[in-house]
Amino acid sequence: MNIDLKTVLPYLVLLVTLGMSWGMMSERLNAVEGKADSVAQMQQDIAIIKNTLSTMNDRMNKMDDRIAWIEEFLIKTSDF
Repeated sequence: MNIDLKTVLPYLVLLVTLGMSWGMMSERLNAVEGKADSVAQMQQDIAIIKNTLSTMNDRMNKMDDRIAWIEEFLIKTSDF
């Protein structure tokens, strides 16, 4: 059984092409997974920032109520 180079070469090219395609798809999949992870991290960061801003807004509203009460008290109790 004699194997000729002309017979093996097309199969070899096919195997190399399949290997390269597999490698390229793996790299693209890894890149997409990395981007998905970074998007998930951004969503977590946005949720934390939103919560912090909401808490700060609530505190500012309470402070505004206190300032309004103090102003009203000072106006009512002023002698001039």
